[in-house]
Amino acid sequence: MDKLTWRALEFEQPERHPNWFISLWILALALVVVAIILKSYLMAVFVIISAALINIYAVKEPNEYDFFLDTENLAIGEKIYKLADFKSFWIFERENGNVLSLEGKNITNSHLEVPLAETDTNTVRDILSPAVTEKEHNESMTDILARILKF
Repeated sequence: MDKLTWRALEFEQPERHPNWFISLWILALALVVVAIILKSYLMAVFVIISAALINIYAVKEPNEYDFFLDTENLAIGEKIYKLADFKSFWIFERENGNVLSLEGKNITNSHLEVPLAETDTNTVRDILSPAVTEKEHNESMTDILARILKF
């Protein structure tokens, strides 16, 4: 098989308890108080804007995309990536869904993570292997922290 298509959400939407949002705003309020005590009003404004953006992003519903993979290209919706632009790949097998990690050859496309949904990982490996080297990737601390914080 030289082609593979699937549909998946752009990101996992973790279920957040209302306490998650309450904690966010308590932390933001505490930082605003510290900023006011330090007379750093710009920091206070920055904290409020940041908390509001985090809140908005946390309730955002993920879009569903069509994915297409062949021996030369990976398409995510309308965006097409050439496999020749990637130097390695790895598949993270997670309980909430597998994720394809692609490491780019240059800074402009340094890293790409693609949700695989129910797609067979062996089929993905078979298609990618001729074009891209399979090499274990380490998750960044940012990704690990975001998953722990349900973000």
